[in-house]
Amino acid sequence: MVVIGITGFEGSGKTALTSNIGACLAMRGIRTLLVDADLYFPNLAFQFGVTPKYTIHSYLENPRMDLEWLTYPYVEIRNLHLLLGDPNAPIRHRLPFKNLTTLIEYFKPAYGAVLIDFPSGLPIDAHPLIPELDYQVLVIDPSTVPLRNLKDWVDSAIRKFLHLGIEDFWVILNKPLIPEKNLEDLEKFISEELEVPLLGTVPYDPLILEGTYNGTPICTWGDELGVITKLSYTFEEVFF
Repeated sequence: MVVIGITGFEGSGKTALTSNIGACLAMRGIRTLLVDADLYFPNLAFQFGVTPKYTIHSYLENPRMDLEWLTYPYVEIRNLHLLLGDPNAPIRHRLPFKNLTTLIEYFKPAYGAVLIDFPSGLPIDAHPLIPELDYQVLVIDPSTVPLRNLKDWVDSAIRKFLHLGIEDFWVILNKPLIPEKNLEDLEKFISEELEVPLLGTVPYDPLILEGTYNGTPICTWGDELGVITKLSYTFEEVFF
C-alpha cells in the first residue's frame, strides 16, 4: 500500500485534487481510501455529496466503536472508499490527531492507495500523522501571491513543509491564474533551483469547480483525456 499526504494552504484546491485524483485511481482498478484529516473544517464529504452516519469524529468520541463502520463505499465508483469527518462537529481545542494514526494503520493494509487530505496550512496539530506517510504532495496556488514576491513566497512555503520530515516530497501547481512566462519561470525555479520535483501544473478549469459544487468527481463525466486524469496517471507512475 502507498500512503500519500496532500498538504497546502487554504484555498489551494488540495481537497478537490485529493477527491478527483483518488476517484480516477479507483476507476482504474486501484482500491483507494480517501481520508479527511481536517478535524476542524472537514469538507471532503462535500466533494462527493454524501452525509455519512459514522465519521472520524464518531471514533474520537467513542474509540471502542467498530472501525468497519467508519469507511463509506462510494457507490458511484467501484474501489473507492471514504473515511470522512463530520462537518457539523463542534470545534474543540487539541483534538487527538494521534488517534487518527490508529485508523490509518488499521485500514491501510486493505488498500493500494491511501490519500490523506491534511488540514489547511502547515499541519502542526496533525504532525502525528507524518510518520504514516510514504510521500507528501504540496499543492500551491500561485495566484494568491503578488508576482514580485512569488518566488520568495514559494521558496519559504516549500522549506516549511519540507521541515515536516517527509523526504519524498513533491509539488503540484494548481489553478495558476498568472502570466504564462511567470508560470514557466516558477516551474523552472521549483524543479531546477529548489530541486523539488514537480508532479504537474493543473490549469484553472471551471468544470472542476462545478464538480465540487455538484458533489461529483470530474472523472465520472468521461474525462478520459482531461488534466486530472493525466495527473492521476502521473500519480500511478510515480508512486505505485
